[in-house]
Amino acid sequence: MIERKVMLEDILAAKEARRQRQQAMLANSGLTLVSITVNMPGPIKDGMLLRKLCNYAAEKIKSRANVREEQIHYMWTGPEALLSVDSNAQAIKAVAISIEEANSFGRLLDIDVFTPAGDLVSRQQQGKGRNCLVCGQPALVCMREQNHTADELNEAVEALLADFSAYLARRISLTAEKIGALALQAMLYEASCTPAPGLVDRVNSGAHTDMDFYTFMASSSALSMAMARTAQAGINHNDTLPKLLPVLRSIGKQAEKEMLCATNGINTQKGLLFSLGIVTAAAGWLWRENRQLKTTEVLNTAARIVAGIVERELGVLAGKGEKVLTAGERLYRDHGITGIRGELERGLPAISDCALPMLKKSLEEGLSINDALLNTLLTLMTCVDDTTVMNRHNPEKMRSWVRDKAQSVLAEGGAATSKGRLKAEALDEEFTANNISPGGAADLLAVTWFLYQLENGLTL
Repeated sequence: MIERKVMLEDILAAKEARRQRQQAMLANSGLTLVSITVNMPGPIKDGMLLRKLCNYAAEKIKSRANVREEQIHYMWTGPEALLSVDSNAQAIKAVAISIEEANSFGRLLDIDVFTPAGDLVSRQQQGKGRNCLVCGQPALVCMREQNHTADELNEAVEALLADFSAYLARRISLTAEKIGALALQAMLYEASCTPAPGLVDRVNSGAHTDMDFYTFMASSSALSMAMARTAQAGINHNDTLPKLLPVLRSIGKQAEKEMLCATNGINTQKGLLFSLGIVTAAAGWLWRENRQLKTTEVLNTAARIVAGIVERELGVLAGKGEKVLTAGERLYRDHGITGIRGELERGLPAISDCALPMLKKSLEEGLSINDALLNTLLTLMTCVDDTTVMNRHNPEKMRSWVRDKAQSVLAEGGAATSKGRLKAEALDEEFTANNISPGGAADLLAVTWFLYQLENGLTL
Protein backbone atom coordinates (compact mmCIF):
# COMPACT_ATOMS: atom_id res chain seq x y z
CA MET A 1 0.00 0.00 0.00
CA ILE A 2 1.47 3.35 -1.07
CA GLU A 3 1.45 5.98 1.66
CA ARG A 4 0.11 9.38 0.62
CA LYS A 5 0.41 12.49 2.74
CA VAL A 6 -2.79 14.37 3.48
CA MET A 7 -2.96 18.16 3.40
CA LEU A 8 -5.44 20.40 5.23
CA GLU A 9 -7.48 20.96 2.08
CA ASP A 10 -7.73 17.18 1.62
CA ILE A 11 -9.10 16.79 5.14
CA LEU A 12 -11.67 19.53 4.61
CA ALA A 13 -12.77 18.04 1.28
CA ALA A 14 -13.08 14.56 2.83
CA LYS A 15 -15.13 15.97 5.70
CA GLU A 16 -17.55 17.65 3.28
CA ALA A 17 -17.87 14.51 1.17
CA ARG A 18 -18.58 12.48 4.31
CA ARG A 19 -21.25 14.99 5.38
CA GLN A 20 -22.99 14.60 2.01
CA ARG A 21 -22.92 10.79 2.29
CA GLN A 22 -24.33 11.02 5.80
CA GLN A 23 -27.19 13.26 4.68
CA ALA A 24 -28.01 11.01 1.74
CA MET A 25 -28.07 7.91 3.92
CA LEU A 26 -30.25 9.62 6.54
CA ALA A 27 -32.71 10.75 3.87
CA ASN A 28 -32.93 7.28 2.30
CA SER A 29 -33.25 5.25 5.49
CA GLY A 30 -34.99 7.48 8.02
CA LEU A 31 -33.01 5.61 10.70
CA THR A 32 -30.30 6.35 13.23
CA LEU A 33 -26.94 6.79 11.52
CA VAL A 34 -23.53 5.70 12.85
CA SER A 35 -20.45 7.27 11.26
CA ILE A 36 -17.05 5.71 12.08
CA THR A 37 -13.68 7.33 11.39
CA VAL A 38 -10.17 6.83 12.77
CA ASN A 39 -8.56 9.67 14.70
CA MET A 40 -5.07 9.52 13.22
CA PRO A 41 -2.74 12.49 13.82
CA GLY A 42 -0.11 13.30 11.23
CA PRO A 43 -0.14 13.37 7.43
CA ILE A 44 -0.65 9.61 6.87
CA LYS A 45 -4.29 8.71 7.44
CA ASP A 46 -4.68 5.38 5.63
CA GLY A 47 -3.16 1.93 6.10
CA MET A 48 -4.14 -1.71 6.42
CA LEU A 49 -4.12 -1.62 10.21
CA LEU A 50 -6.28 1.53 10.26
CA ARG A 51 -8.77 -0.12 7.91
CA LYS A 52 -8.92 -3.11 10.23
CA LEU A 53 -9.56 -0.79 13.16
CA CYS A 54 -12.45 0.84 11.32
CA ASN A 55 -13.84 -2.61 10.43
CA TYR A 56 -13.46 -3.69 14.05
CA ALA A 57 -15.71 -0.84 15.20
CA ALA A 58 -18.27 -1.55 12.48
CA GLU A 59 -18.42 -5.23 13.45
CA LYS A 60 -18.89 -4.32 17.10
CA ILE A 61 -21.83 -2.07 16.20
CA LYS A 62 -23.34 -4.81 14.01
CA SER A 63 -23.05 -7.33 16.85
CA ARG A 64 -25.09 -5.10 19.18
CA ALA A 65 -27.60 -3.38 16.91
CA ASN A 66 -29.94 -4.04 14.00
CA VAL A 67 -27.95 -2.65 11.05
CA ARG A 68 -30.03 -2.23 7.90
CA GLU A 69 -27.37 -0.76 5.58
CA GLU A 70 -23.58 -0.49 5.66
CA GLN A 71 -21.05 1.46 3.63
CA ILE A 72 -17.26 1.11 3.99
CA HIS A 73 -15.01 3.61 2.24
CA TYR A 74 -11.22 3.15 2.08
CA MET A 75 -9.64 6.45 1.09
CA TRP A 76 -6.21 7.97 1.43
CA THR A 77 -7.74 10.53 3.79
CA GLY A 78 -8.66 7.65 6.11
CA PRO A 79 -11.13 4.75 6.30
CA GLU A 80 -14.78 5.51 7.01
CA ALA A 81 -17.87 3.43 7.75
CA LEU A 82 -21.54 4.43 7.67
CA LEU A 83 -24.26 2.26 9.19
CA SER A 84 -28.03 2.74 9.23
CA VAL A 85 -29.28 1.35 12.52
CA ASP A 86 -32.85 0.55 13.47
CA SER A 87 -32.37 1.56 17.11
CA ASN A 88 -32.73 4.54 19.39
CA ALA A 89 -29.93 7.05 18.80
CA GLN A 90 -29.20 7.59 22.52
CA ALA A 91 -28.92 3.85 23.10
CA ILE A 92 -26.59 3.46 20.11
CA LYS A 93 -24.44 6.33 21.36
CA ALA A 94 -24.00 4.46 24.64
CA VAL A 95 -22.90 1.42 22.62
CA ALA A 96 -20.48 3.59 20.63
CA ILE A 97 -18.94 5.03 23.80
CA SER A 98 -18.51 1.53 25.26
CA ILE A 99 -16.64 0.46 22.09
CA GLU A 100 -14.38 3.51 22.28
CA GLU A 101 -13.61 2.79 25.94
CA ALA A 102 -13.48 -1.02 26.08
CA ASN A 103 -9.84 -1.20 24.95
CA SER A 104 -6.97 1.27 24.91
CA PHE A 105 -6.95 1.48 21.10
CA GLY A 106 -10.60 2.53 21.12
CA ARG A 107 -9.35 6.04 21.83
CA LEU A 108 -8.34 6.20 18.15
CA LEU A 109 -11.95 5.76 17.05
CA ASP A 110 -14.47 8.52 16.42
CA ILE A 111 -17.94 6.95 16.39
CA ASP A 112 -20.52 9.65 15.71
CA VAL A 113 -24.24 8.94 16.08
CA PHE A 114 -27.00 10.97 14.40
CA THR A 115 -30.71 10.89 15.11
CA PRO A 116 -33.03 10.18 12.15
CA ALA A 117 -33.53 13.96 11.96
CA GLY A 118 -29.79 14.44 11.49
CA ASP A 119 -28.94 15.80 14.95
CA LEU A 120 -25.56 14.74 16.37
CA VAL A 121 -25.73 12.92 19.71
CA SER A 122 -22.70 14.13 21.64
CA ARG A 123 -20.66 12.36 24.32
CA GLN A 124 -21.22 15.33 26.58
CA GLN A 125 -24.94 14.57 26.60
CA GLN A 126 -24.06 11.32 28.34
CA GLY A 127 -21.38 12.88 30.51
CA LYS A 128 -18.53 11.32 28.55
CA GLY A 129 -15.85 13.70 27.26
CA ARG A 130 -12.87 12.50 25.19
CA ASN A 131 -9.51 11.97 26.84
CA CYS A 132 -6.08 12.96 25.55
CA LEU A 133 -4.23 10.21 23.66
CA VAL A 134 -1.01 10.98 25.54
CA CYS A 135 -1.90 11.64 29.17
CA GLY A 136 -5.54 10.59 29.52
CA GLN A 137 -6.63 14.00 30.78
CA PRO A 138 -9.53 15.88 29.10
CA ALA A 139 -8.55 16.21 25.43
CA LEU A 140 -9.94 19.74 25.04
CA VAL A 141 -7.65 21.05 27.77
CA CYS A 142 -4.53 19.47 26.26
CA MET A 143 -5.43 20.73 22.78
CA ARG A 144 -6.10 24.25 24.01
CA GLU A 145 -2.92 24.44 26.06
CA GLN A 146 -0.81 22.46 23.58
CA ASN A 147 0.52 20.25 26.34
CA HIS A 148 2.19 17.67 24.10
CA THR A 149 4.64 17.69 21.22
CA ALA A 150 4.00 16.04 17.86
CA ASP A 151 6.55 13.35 18.74
CA GLU A 152 4.76 12.57 22.01
CA LEU A 153 1.46 12.31 20.17
CA ASN A 154 2.89 10.04 17.47
CA GLU A 155 4.50 7.82 20.09
CA ALA A 156 1.18 7.47 21.91
CA VAL A 157 -0.62 6.60 18.68
CA GLU A 158 1.98 3.96 17.78
CA ALA A 159 1.53 2.38 21.21
CA LEU A 160 -2.25 2.25 20.78
CA LEU A 161 -1.89 0.70 17.33
CA ALA A 162 0.46 -1.89 18.82
CA ASP A 163 -2.26 -2.70 21.37
CA PHE A 164 -4.71 -3.16 18.50
CA SER A 165 -2.31 -5.48 16.67
CA ALA A 166 -1.98 -7.45 19.91
CA TYR A 167 -5.77 -7.64 20.09
CA LEU A 168 -5.94 -8.99 16.52
CA ALA A 169 -3.52 -11.76 17.50
CA ARG A 170 -6.29 -13.23 19.67
CA ARG A 171 -7.66 -14.88 16.54
CA ILE A 172 -5.34 -17.88 16.46
CA SER A 173 -4.62 -19.76 13.22
CA LEU A 174 -3.77 -23.47 13.11
CA THR A 175 -0.11 -22.61 12.50
CA ALA A 176 0.07 -20.29 15.51
CA GLU A 177 -1.71 -22.93 17.58
CA LYS A 178 0.98 -25.48 16.70
CA ILE A 179 3.83 -23.06 17.42
CA GLY A 180 2.21 -22.13 20.72
CA ALA A 181 1.79 -25.78 21.70
CA LEU A 182 5.46 -26.36 20.99
CA ALA A 183 6.39 -23.38 23.15
CA LEU A 184 4.25 -24.76 25.98
CA GLN A 185 6.01 -28.11 25.64
CA ALA A 186 9.36 -26.32 25.92
CA MET A 187 8.27 -24.55 29.12
CA LEU A 188 7.03 -27.79 30.68
CA TYR A 189 10.11 -29.77 29.66
CA GLU A 190 12.43 -27.15 31.12
CA ALA A 191 10.57 -27.19 34.44
CA SER A 192 10.61 -31.02 34.46
CA CYS A 193 14.36 -31.41 33.92
CA THR A 194 15.76 -33.14 37.04
CA PRO A 195 18.10 -32.67 38.84
CA ALA A 196 18.31 -29.00 37.86
CA PRO A 197 20.98 -27.45 40.12
CA GLY A 198 19.48 -24.63 42.19
CA LEU A 199 16.26 -24.63 40.17
CA VAL A 200 12.73 -25.87 40.73
CA ASP A 201 12.40 -29.39 39.36
CA ARG A 202 10.30 -32.50 39.95
CA VAL A 203 12.12 -33.31 43.20
CA ASN A 204 12.64 -30.01 45.01
CA SER A 205 12.41 -26.23 44.75
CA GLY A 206 16.15 -25.57 44.64
CA ALA A 207 17.12 -22.10 45.83
CA HIS A 208 13.48 -20.95 45.86
CA THR A 209 11.23 -20.81 48.90
CA ASP A 210 8.18 -19.24 47.25
CA MET A 211 7.51 -21.68 44.40
CA ASP A 212 7.53 -25.36 43.49
CA PHE A 213 7.02 -27.65 40.51
CA TYR A 214 3.27 -27.11 40.52
CA THR A 215 3.71 -23.34 40.54
CA PHE A 216 5.54 -23.75 37.24
CA MET A 217 2.80 -25.99 35.87
CA ALA A 218 0.22 -23.32 36.69
CA SER A 219 2.41 -20.57 35.27
CA SER A 220 3.12 -22.43 32.03
CA SER A 221 -0.57 -23.15 31.54
CA ALA A 222 -1.39 -19.48 32.06
CA LEU A 223 1.21 -18.44 29.46
CA SER A 224 0.25 -21.01 26.81
CA MET A 225 -2.21 -18.73 25.01
CA ALA A 226 0.31 -15.88 25.01
CA MET A 227 2.78 -18.08 23.12
CA ALA A 228 0.18 -18.78 20.44
CA ARG A 229 -0.66 -15.06 20.29
CA THR A 230 2.97 -14.00 19.84
CA ALA A 231 3.27 -16.53 17.01
CA GLN A 232 0.07 -15.13 15.49
CA ALA A 233 1.39 -11.59 15.85
CA GLY A 234 4.39 -12.64 13.78
CA ILE A 235 2.12 -14.19 11.16
CA ASN A 236 -0.03 -11.03 11.02
CA HIS A 237 2.87 -8.59 10.84
CA ASN A 238 3.41 -6.81 7.51
CA ASP A 239 5.61 -3.91 8.62
CA THR A 240 9.30 -3.64 9.49
CA LEU A 241 10.41 -6.19 12.07
CA PRO A 242 11.34 -3.71 14.83
CA LYS A 243 7.71 -2.54 14.83
CA LEU A 244 6.70 -6.04 15.89
CA LEU A 245 8.37 -5.65 19.30
CA PRO A 246 5.78 -3.20 20.74
CA VAL A 247 3.03 -5.62 19.71
CA LEU A 248 4.78 -8.46 21.52
CA ARG A 249 5.27 -6.24 24.55
CA SER A 250 1.54 -5.51 24.63
CA ILE A 251 0.75 -9.23 24.55
CA GLY A 252 3.42 -9.85 27.18
CA LYS A 253 2.05 -7.30 29.62
CA GLN A 254 -1.35 -8.97 29.65
CA ALA A 255 0.23 -12.43 29.84
CA GLU A 256 2.33 -11.37 32.82
CA LYS A 257 -0.84 -10.39 34.67
CA GLU A 258 -2.36 -13.78 33.88
CA MET A 259 0.81 -15.54 35.06
CA LEU A 260 0.84 -13.64 38.36
CA CYS A 261 -2.84 -14.39 38.85
CA ALA A 262 -2.20 -18.12 38.35
CA THR A 263 0.78 -18.13 40.74
CA ASN A 264 -0.67 -15.87 43.43
CA GLY A 265 1.75 -13.09 42.57
CA ILE A 266 4.94 -15.15 42.16
CA ASN A 267 7.16 -14.30 39.18
CA THR A 268 8.08 -17.68 37.77
CA GLN A 269 8.63 -17.14 34.03
CA LYS A 270 8.66 -13.43 33.18
CA GLY A 271 12.07 -13.70 31.53
CA LEU A 272 11.02 -16.75 29.53
CA LEU A 273 7.85 -14.97 28.43
CA PHE A 274 10.07 -12.29 26.89
CA SER A 275 12.65 -14.49 25.17
CA LEU A 276 10.37 -17.31 24.04
CA GLY A 277 7.67 -14.85 22.97
CA ILE A 278 10.09 -13.13 20.61
CA VAL A 279 11.35 -16.43 19.20
CA THR A 280 7.81 -17.73 18.59
CA ALA A 281 6.96 -14.46 16.84
CA ALA A 282 10.06 -14.85 14.67
CA ALA A 283 8.89 -18.36 13.74
CA GLY A 284 5.42 -17.06 12.85
CA TRP A 285 6.85 -14.28 10.71
CA LEU A 286 9.14 -16.68 8.84
CA TRP A 287 6.21 -18.99 8.15
CA ARG A 288 4.25 -16.04 6.78
CA GLU A 289 7.19 -15.21 4.50
CA ASN A 290 7.37 -18.85 3.30
CA ARG A 291 10.85 -19.16 4.77
CA GLN A 292 12.37 -22.25 6.37
CA LEU A 293 12.12 -22.49 10.14
CA LYS A 294 15.79 -23.30 10.56
CA THR A 295 17.43 -22.22 13.80
CA THR A 296 19.74 -19.75 12.08
CA GLU A 297 16.80 -18.08 10.33
CA VAL A 298 14.71 -17.91 13.50
CA LEU A 299 17.51 -16.46 15.61
CA ASN A 300 18.48 -13.92 12.95
CA THR A 301 14.84 -12.83 12.74
CA ALA A 302 14.60 -12.56 16.54
CA ALA A 303 17.71 -10.35 16.50
CA ARG A 304 16.11 -8.10 13.88
CA ILE A 305 12.95 -7.77 15.98
CA VAL A 306 14.92 -6.45 18.97
CA ALA A 307 17.52 -4.48 16.98
CA GLY A 308 18.80 -1.54 19.04
CA ILE A 309 17.10 -2.65 22.26
CA VAL A 310 20.24 -2.42 24.41
CA GLU A 311 20.92 1.18 23.45
CA ARG A 312 17.25 2.19 23.69
CA GLU A 313 16.51 0.60 27.03
CA LEU A 314 19.86 0.32 28.81
CA GLY A 315 21.88 3.11 27.25
CA VAL A 316 19.72 5.82 28.80
CA LEU A 317 20.04 4.93 32.48
CA ALA A 318 22.09 7.95 33.56
CA GLY A 319 19.00 10.04 34.34
CA LYS A 320 17.22 7.34 36.33
CA GLY A 321 17.20 7.40 40.09
CA GLU A 322 18.57 4.44 42.04
CA LYS A 323 15.15 3.48 43.34
CA VAL A 324 13.58 3.07 39.90
CA LEU A 325 16.35 0.93 38.40
CA THR A 326 15.65 -2.77 37.99
CA ALA A 327 18.26 -5.32 39.01
CA GLY A 328 19.13 -5.92 35.37
CA GLU A 329 19.54 -2.19 34.77
CA ARG A 330 21.93 -1.93 37.71
CA LEU A 331 24.02 -4.77 36.28
CA TYR A 332 24.31 -2.90 32.99
CA ARG A 333 25.12 0.40 34.65
CA ASP A 334 27.70 -1.05 37.03
CA HIS A 335 29.21 -3.86 34.94
CA GLY A 336 28.08 -3.40 31.32
CA ILE A 337 26.13 -6.69 31.39
CA THR A 338 23.36 -6.59 28.78
CA GLY A 339 21.44 -9.70 29.92
CA ILE A 340 18.79 -11.30 27.76
CA ARG A 341 18.39 -8.10 25.72
CA GLY A 342 21.99 -8.34 24.57
CA GLU A 343 21.73 -12.09 24.01
CA LEU A 344 18.72 -11.64 21.77
CA GLU A 345 20.24 -8.71 19.90
CA ARG A 346 23.28 -10.89 19.14
CA GLY A 347 21.05 -13.73 17.93
CA LEU A 348 21.34 -15.92 21.06
CA PRO A 349 24.84 -17.29 20.33
CA ALA A 350 24.79 -19.28 23.58
CA ILE A 351 22.06 -21.41 22.00
CA SER A 352 23.40 -21.71 18.47
CA ASP A 353 27.05 -22.21 19.46
CA CYS A 354 26.75 -24.17 22.72
CA ALA A 355 23.34 -25.39 23.84
CA LEU A 356 21.87 -26.72 20.62
CA PRO A 357 25.00 -28.69 19.62
CA MET A 358 25.04 -30.28 23.10
CA LEU A 359 21.34 -31.14 22.94
CA LYS A 360 21.72 -32.78 19.53
CA LYS A 361 24.86 -34.65 20.58
CA SER A 362 23.23 -35.94 23.76
CA LEU A 363 20.11 -37.17 21.96
CA GLU A 364 22.16 -38.76 19.19
CA GLU A 365 24.14 -40.66 21.84
CA GLY A 366 20.91 -42.16 23.14
CA LEU A 367 20.37 -40.12 26.27
CA SER A 368 16.81 -39.65 27.47
CA ILE A 369 15.16 -36.29 26.93
CA ASN A 370 15.60 -35.48 30.61
CA ASP A 371 19.31 -36.30 30.58
CA ALA A 372 19.91 -34.48 27.31
CA LEU A 373 18.20 -31.43 28.78
CA LEU A 374 20.32 -31.65 31.93
CA ASN A 375 23.56 -31.73 29.92
CA THR A 376 22.31 -28.78 27.87
CA LEU A 377 21.42 -26.84 31.03
CA LEU A 378 24.90 -27.43 32.46
CA THR A 379 26.43 -26.32 29.16
CA LEU A 380 24.43 -23.09 29.24
CA MET A 381 25.70 -22.42 32.76
CA THR A 382 29.25 -22.43 31.38
CA CYS A 383 28.65 -19.87 28.60
CA VAL A 384 25.90 -17.47 29.72
CA ASP A 385 26.11 -14.32 31.83
CA ASP A 386 23.18 -15.42 33.98
CA THR A 387 21.71 -12.24 35.45
CA THR A 388 19.50 -14.26 37.81
CA VAL A 389 22.63 -15.49 39.56
CA MET A 390 24.31 -12.10 39.32
CA ASN A 391 21.31 -10.34 40.85
CA ARG A 392 21.59 -12.51 43.93
CA HIS A 393 25.37 -12.41 44.10
CA ASN A 394 27.82 -10.73 41.71
CA PRO A 395 29.17 -11.20 38.17
CA GLU A 396 32.32 -13.00 39.29
CA LYS A 397 30.31 -15.54 41.26
CA MET A 398 28.62 -16.46 37.98
CA ARG A 399 31.64 -16.25 35.72
CA SER A 400 34.01 -18.22 37.90
CA TRP A 401 32.48 -20.32 40.67
CA VAL A 402 29.21 -21.30 38.95
CA ARG A 403 30.84 -21.97 35.60
CA ASP A 404 33.60 -24.04 37.14
CA LYS A 405 31.10 -26.11 39.09
CA ALA A 406 28.96 -26.81 36.01
CA GLN A 407 32.04 -27.63 33.94
CA SER A 408 33.23 -30.10 36.56
CA VAL A 409 29.96 -32.06 36.22
CA LEU A 410 30.27 -32.13 32.44
CA ALA A 411 33.88 -33.26 32.75
CA GLU A 412 32.60 -36.37 34.54
CA GLY A 413 30.25 -37.11 31.63
CA GLY A 414 27.28 -35.19 32.95
CA ALA A 415 24.01 -37.12 32.85
CA ALA A 416 25.61 -39.76 30.60
CA THR A 417 27.52 -41.34 33.51
CA SER A 418 26.58 -42.40 37.01
CA LYS A 419 29.45 -40.36 38.46
CA GLY A 420 28.39 -37.28 36.51
CA ARG A 421 24.80 -37.65 37.62
CA LEU A 422 25.83 -37.98 41.27
CA LYS A 423 27.86 -34.79 40.89
CA ALA A 424 24.82 -33.05 39.37
CA GLU A 425 22.72 -34.08 42.36
CA ALA A 426 25.41 -32.82 44.72
CA LEU A 427 25.61 -29.58 42.77
CA ASP A 428 21.87 -29.13 43.21
CA GLU A 429 22.36 -29.29 46.98
CA GLU A 430 25.36 -26.96 46.84
CA PHE A 431 23.59 -24.36 44.68
CA THR A 432 20.56 -24.51 46.94
CA ALA A 433 22.68 -24.01 50.05
CA ASN A 434 24.41 -21.02 48.43
CA ASN A 435 21.14 -19.47 47.16
CA ILE A 436 22.14 -19.83 43.51
CA SER A 437 19.40 -20.16 40.91
CA PRO A 438 20.59 -20.12 37.26
CA GLY A 439 17.20 -19.00 35.96
CA GLY A 440 18.65 -17.31 32.88
CA ALA A 441 20.20 -20.58 31.74
CA ALA A 442 16.89 -22.34 32.41
CA ASP A 443 15.04 -19.88 30.18
CA LEU A 444 17.51 -20.47 27.36
CA LEU A 445 17.13 -24.22 27.86
CA ALA A 446 13.42 -23.89 27.07
CA VAL A 447 14.18 -21.80 23.98
CA THR A 448 16.76 -24.40 22.88
CA TRP A 449 14.24 -27.24 23.09
CA PHE A 450 11.68 -25.13 21.22
CA LEU A 451 14.13 -24.45 18.38
CA TYR A 452 15.19 -28.10 18.22
CA GLN A 453 11.60 -29.29 17.91
CA LEU A 454 10.71 -26.50 15.51
CA GLU A 455 13.47 -27.57 13.16
CA ASN A 456 13.06 -31.31 13.57
CA GLY A 457 9.60 -32.24 14.75
CA LEU A 458 6.94 -29.72 13.70
CA THR A 459 4.91 -29.87 10.52
CA LEU A 460 3.08 -26.58 9.86
